Amino acid sequence: MAVPIINVSILNGSNGFRLDGAKGSSSFGRSVSTAGDVNGDGFDDVIIGSSDTSYVVFGKASGFDATLGLSSLDGSNGFRLDGAGHSVSGAEDVNGDGFDDLIIGSPSSDLNGDFSGSSYVVFGKNSGFDATMNLSSLDGNNGFRLDGAEQGDQSGTSVSNAGDINGDGFDDLIVNASRSTNKPLSDSSYIVFGKNSGFDATMNLSSLDGNNGFRLDGRQGGDRTLTSLVSNAGDINGDGFDDLIIGDPFTNIDFDSYYSHYSYFSGTSYVVFGKASGFNAAMNLSSLEDSDGFSLTSERLSDYVGKSVSSAGDLNNDGFSDVIISADDRVYVVFGKASGFTTDLSSLDGINGFRLDGRGFSVSGAGDVNGDGFDDVIIGSSDTSYVVFGKASGFDATLGLSSLDGSNGFRLDGAGHSVSGAGDVNGDGFDDLIIGSPGSYPNGINSGSSYVIFGGDFINETVYLGTPGEDNLIGTPVAERFEAGDGNDRMTGLGGADVFHGGAGNDTIVIGTNFDFQSIDGGTGADTLEFAGNLNLADFRDTTKSIETLKLTGSGQDILKLTLPDLLSLSDTTTTFTVNGNGGDRVIGLKSGWKDGGIDGNYHIYTNQGTVLRVNKFVNTDLPEAGVINLADLNGENGFRLDGANYDHSGFSVSGAGDINGDGFDDVIIGSRNHPTYVVFGQASGFESTMNLSSLHGSNGFRLNGDGHSGWSVSSAGDINADGFDDLIIGVSDPHLNENFSGSSYVVFGKNSGFDATMDLSSLDGNNGFRLDGVDQFDRSGDSVSGAGDVNGDGFDDVLIGAYSADPNGDYSGSSYVVFGKASGFDATMDLSSLDGSNGFRLDGAKSEHSGSSVSNAGDVNGDGFDDVIVNAPHAALNNHYSSSSYVIFGKASGFDATMNLSSLDGKNGFRLDVAWNRSVNSAAGDVNGDGFDDVIIGVPPSGLNGRSSGSSYVVFGKDSGFDATMDLSSLDGSNGFRLDGVAVGDFSGRSVSSAGDVNGDGFDDVIIGADGADPFGNNSGSSYVLFGKTSGFDAVINLSNLDGTNGIRLDGAAKDDNSGRSVSSAGDVNGDGFDDLLVGAPEADQNGSSSGSSYVIFGRSSFVDDIDFPGTPGDDIFTGTSAAEIFEAGDGNDRMIGHGGADVFHGGAGNDRIRVSDLSFQLADGGSGNSDVLSLGGGGNLNLDLADARGKISGIEIIYLHGGSGDKTLTLNATDVLNLSDTSNTLKVNGNEGDRVILQGDWADGGIQGGFHIYTSDAAASPEAAVLLVGINLTADFA
Repeated sequence: MAVPIINVSILNGSNGFRLDGAKGSSSFGRSVSTAGDVNGDGFDDVIIGSSDTSYVVFGKASGFDATLGLSSLDGSNGFRLDGAGHSVSGAEDVNGDGFDDLIIGSPSSDLNGDFSGSSYVVFGKNSGFDATMNLSSLDGNNGFRLDGAEQGDQSGTSVSNAGDINGDGFDDLIVNASRSTNKPLSDSSYIVFGKNSGFDATMNLSSLDGNNGFRLDGRQGGDRTLTSLVSNAGDINGDGFDDLIIGDPFTNIDFDSYYSHYSYFSGTSYVVFGKASGFNAAMNLSSLEDSDGFSLTSERLSDYVGKSVSSAGDLNNDGFSDVIISADDRVYVVFGKASGFTTDLSSLDGINGFRLDGRGFSVSGAGDVNGDGFDDVIIGSSDTSYVVFGKASGFDATLGLSSLDGSNGFRLDGAGHSVSGAGDVNGDGFDDLIIGSPGSYPNGINSGSSYVIFGGDFINETVYLGTPGEDNLIGTPVAERFEAGDGNDRMTGLGGADVFHGGAGNDTIVIGTNFDFQSIDGGTGADTLEFAGNLNLADFRDTTKSIETLKLTGSGQDILKLTLPDLLSLSDTTTTFTVNGNGGDRVIGLKSGWKDGGIDGNYHIYTNQGTVLRVNKFVNTDLPEAGVINLADLNGENGFRLDGANYDHSGFSVSGAGDINGDGFDDVIIGSRNHPTYVVFGQASGFESTMNLSSLHGSNGFRLNGDGHSGWSVSSAGDINADGFDDLIIGVSDPHLNENFSGSSYVVFGKNSGFDATMDLSSLDGNNGFRLDGVDQFDRSGDSVSGAGDVNGDGFDDVLIGAYSADPNGDYSGSSYVVFGKASGFDATMDLSSLDGSNGFRLDGAKSEHSGSSVSNAGDVNGDGFDDVIVNAPHAALNNHYSSSSYVIFGKASGFDATMNLSSLDGKNGFRLDVAWNRSVNSAAGDVNGDGFDDVIIGVPPSGLNGRSSGSSYVVFGKDSGFDATMDLSSLDGSNGFRLDGVAVGDFSGRSVSSAGDVNGDGFDDVIIGADGADPFGNNSGSSYVLFGKTSGFDAVINLSNLDGTNGIRLDGAAKDDNSGRSVSSAGDVNGDGFDDLLVGAPEADQNGSSSGSSYVIFGRSSFVDDIDFPGTPGDDIFTGTSAAEIFEAGDGNDRMIGHGGADVFHGGAGNDRIRVSDLSFQLADGGSGNSDVLSLGGGGNLNLDLADARGKISGIEIIYLHGGSGDKTLTLNATDVLNLSDTSNTLKVNGNEGDRVILQGDWADGGIQGGFHIYTSDAAASPEAAVLLVGINLTADFA
């Protein structure tokens, strides 16, 4: 069959149109590109470059003439950009304003030296375009200029959008400098990261530092991309980050022969992977490793691989982006995949990609030109272009462009110098093409032309064509094509691989139970898909688009399954979707976080991150809110509720209490605004869904009675007397024991037994605890109290007490007191005025700042081995009248004065954190980013960044040095910390903030934020938000509304006016399952009378999104997995968890559990809190486990069996590995069969044989403590 040929001269306005250069020698069309949707009208636009001018032409639905004169561009239909046009590209959305932007390269610009080059970024907008814009007018608000680093760089030789390479939500740019001076005779490409604001009018590319972008240097001297392109590659490896491709056609097989063998250039193209962070300022393409990207080479002489490069879209529709690369007389398409990329283009075999034979001067992805659901490519060569259609499979290793037959592609005659996909310029559902012909002469020699060719049916197989009216098109059981017209059409397929294309009207596509259609595109109207049976949108995500309504038309038993991404993939024009159906039909949400918005007319409204789903009220729904826990749903297995007595306001203050009674389970302390404080002991199991605090009887917890508001502030005190039991501190700011409202604080010592049901704080005598009295009247000492950690590193934990009304430096300057722990010798009472630097010290604020209103241990922020403290001053007017400050004071071994002014912090002894809102609070955050330095969190509930009093919280990362004396929290940028913004007006997010411990067991500390004004179940029911820690990739600003169970969770109060979240804290590990738990106070809850108050303990777990494949019970369970990745969570018994491969996650519980793995691909093996937990290496073959490689992957293990399967097993370890395995033991027992080996690294002493085990003890001086290793006598022990 002859190649189908379309000559561009036939374009008549209905099938495309021509654009002619205005004058001779302008070379109009030298570079062409889609511009995206620059003006936000829903139609894609195009940009065309000429010698010193670029033109943007807006898309529209219809009304194109055969030829469009450039002089007719008037700002409403397009505009002219004066000053550059050598290389043009759509830039996607660099500043995140919702409008696509442009980039134009001018390599001959001399703004930074002769031929330094410049590139211009022009921001899109919805209106207000003039007919002409001079690129010199860019001022940072309407766009900006990128200048080449040095004279002669020729920056801007090639420009392109880079996609979102760092995954921050802003599109990035890539600019090539073909003669960069970074290496002799080499080139560089510069990647500039997008952002939402803060663009200067000009930016020098030399300023890229890894945070704002980075540089890619050519592989070796002599690499120069004089005729190649740089391009976005899409997401070729499917990791969620866009990638780049750089062509280097002048790579020489024998570089030393550069000048004498010019014709021997084979060429190379480089794919560079995107990632969240960790970019260096410069990267050499020669250093690409498998994790960074890969190179594509040809061993064929004179191939010039990389003359033109581009993303190819997803040609085979496998979910991975593909790339297209031109060479001298052939073109290569390389398919994306997760890993294992070929590097030799000669190895393409039709499965990993294929070769197109024929010249390709310019190549590009074309979008889906023929509407079959597969992306296509376009290849330009001189005055001819070729379009090659995508398909699912069946590619030969080679395809000659001359053999295109209409079913696999077609030829366009008359232009081919520069080619690009144009997007959908006319909004008909087919992607269009643009081709430049700069050498044509419509208005003089080399005036140039460009051609926009509308996509559509190029092979004449359409069976059903619509008209301008309303059509009813009914097919047959074979594969057919439906093309709707302009009316509200109905298209009914009766089976087969049908292709449906809606038009401009509100069309209805009917498939019944026939789900073997090829593709569905509803067109530009409000379109409906009708089906019967069970449909999972995920199965048709790539083949169905432009659908706004789904109608279930069966007998009332139809099922629609969906996720939020599946739903959003249906339409590019709306985030509101409708489901109609009958009684008995059901909509099932799969792992989607939906919020019930109630009934509106005939529809049940659900929302999810801005998306609205309207479900007919007769249709059943199952749309779980992933990542959202209703505190009313706690049932004893996932947590429990603690209720106070009438008017207690219990839960006004809550805190983890550590392990007060030494039973191995963490306890909690609940403060009530009206007198009593309650301590509730942890236990392995047996929690009821609710517990009355009045039922505490000494064995399950106890009550502490005191004067005044004795539960106003409560906290763990750590182990202040180092007796092995954690202690408590209770602040009472209003007693008059020293002076009126001088305040007191009470430290209660832990012990292993002998707790009465009630303890009076007045009975503290120095042996069971002691009292700390404020200094002067109205100091209100104890209004805020906290454990301080071990500030002076003496092995005893210290305490911290705030007195916000103290007057050391003027009225209400405030003071905070650090009291050092010690082994004994406590008097029954201690006056805080007696602190002299040896037993503690005082921290004084400035006049009127109320320092000490919120105090907390800060952890070890600077990593010097001493715990630090943080003190808040909510009215510090240092930056403006309404600002506040928090002060971080570093611990040290000695040299404390009796008093210290907070104003003396200089970055070496601590630092100040300023925020432009008053009434802030602060707390330790743990180590949120896992860098080994503890972080802090500051809550600012009055903040109005998401509406008045929506509230914000700031997490500031610790580091080892480099602290300034002051830091403004507005400077947090994701690398040094980040801001968390509340959801709605009046939420008061940040009312209470705290570390949450490690709730999901991923090794990173999490944070919890209370928003007691939130309204999930009525006014002021309250919510609390938990943000999960991670290594990196924090945005500067995180909206708490975006927590989805994978990055954090929301805890919703049970009822109106509960004020849930008024106080929040980590609870420690109350049930001993290896996950830290959460504690949320709701002081206005009415469970036991008016404002009796409630507190909620929420148990941690490994996943708040994925279901647990094997959940444990209180008994002894045996769980046997499969080869898939699965999650095991043991219960309270002695459980056995047997994995059969895959990225399994094992979480032991309170018993002595046994974990068996068949290979080393498991993700986590945590034995839990038992004292004899076993890891068994099973499976066949020889397994070699090096514990150093598995750090962070294996924990809570006291025994390792090497005889769990066939084959010889080898275990390699050192003393640190043994100590890291278990928190409860320094001894590891290893057993196995003859042939199994243990390799001991480091210094070990042989202790002989005892009880069937060879005993080895490590050198205690080489590790924190001696490690003991017991090796079965039938194993071989070798020393490395």
